[in-house]
Amino acid sequence: MKEPKQLSLYIHIPFCIHKCGYCDFNSYAVDKLLNMGHVDENWATTYGTSLIREIECRAERLGLAGTAVDTVFFGGGTPSLFPEPETIRILETIQDTFKLSPEAEITLEANPGAAECERFEALRGAGFNRISIGMQSFNDEILSRLERVHTGNEAREAFHSTRRAGFSNVSLDLMFGTPFQSLAQATADVESALALGPEHISAYELTIEPGTNFGALHGRGELAGLPDEDTALEMWEMRDRLLSAAGYERYEISNFARKGFRCRHNLNYWLRGDYLGLGAGAHSLIAGKRIWNIARPDHYIESKDDPEVGGEDVTDPNKAIGEALMLGLRLKEGVSLGDIASRCGADPEEKFGEVFTELIDKKLLEHDNRTIRLTPRGTLLANQVLARFI
Repeated sequence: MKEPKQLSLYIHIPFCIHKCGYCDFNSYAVDKLLNMGHVDENWATTYGTSLIREIECRAERLGLAGTAVDTVFFGGGTPSLFPEPETIRILETIQDTFKLSPEAEITLEANPGAAECERFEALRGAGFNRISIGMQSFNDEILSRLERVHTGNEAREAFHSTRRAGFSNVSLDLMFGTPFQSLAQATADVESALALGPEHISAYELTIEPGTNFGALHGRGELAGLPDEDTALEMWEMRDRLLSAAGYERYEISNFARKGFRCRHNLNYWLRGDYLGLGAGAHSLIAGKRIWNIARPDHYIESKDDPEVGGEDVTDPNKAIGEALMLGLRLKEGVSLGDIASRCGADPEEKFGEVFTELIDKKLLEHDNRTIRLTPRGTLLANQVLARFI
């Protein structure tokens, strides 16, 4: 396998306190796993040992040992729930196995909560330099409807704890378009986030995904209070206006950053760079091949050093072009058709020329010197636009 010039690592920690009704990630409430006998009281150590084994074996098998790594992202689940000695042990294995850039971006996802906040200082000392906090809202009623297990005050305290621990690169997640949320409440959430002064804000609309509790309720017509299109549009416009005025650049559909603080890890995804996913249910893209791991954590642990359960070749030019467009058009600056042609081995206009013309005529895309990007209207309808390239 051809070795990538640079690599991103994703580490999946699938455990959480409670799986929220809207969540479609590969995540599991620890108490439920314990009650079903899928894990025992040593679940964290056992899972950490399995991850370390996979890191070492996968690096050797794919010929990636010593490869330069620019970003590392611990996602979940709730990685900050994982005991910090285990988290640090995993990071140390990564440092021993790969060649971490001196300026590597090393992110940990966290949910607010007093017990987790106490761990930030140890994690900062171990080498983590970016925290992404899943606040979603500062409004206790909204948090309760979303089945979050923290309060607005705990969300604020989590942020302050990251600062006390020495983190100078902190991202906050906000969700809007939630059941019974008013425009005034959505505005208050954005203003509360701005008052804290994070370097990065992800502000996205609630989506109802199949296979979730919210999805089941919605399918039965029992999920009340979702905003109509006009209200959702007002929330989008409010978000963009307030964040832009405060000095945050929208660089992707739902992501805003101060200068120099774009999330480099996610940028690598959107630019279809190579990444190695490790842990239960993790996906990878290495040298034109996508692979994925077994999802359930107990099955992952039992798999020993071979958790891979599927893979596909994505070097076919037509498939590669579609993926590059679907991902790259999420970025505000859009994508260069010439660059995609060079990377994928075929001209995007030969396959999608008619689609481009249609979307440009509908003012959903704009075309400028072989660069295409979403228009403001196209950004609002991004899911429908991007689906045209699947």
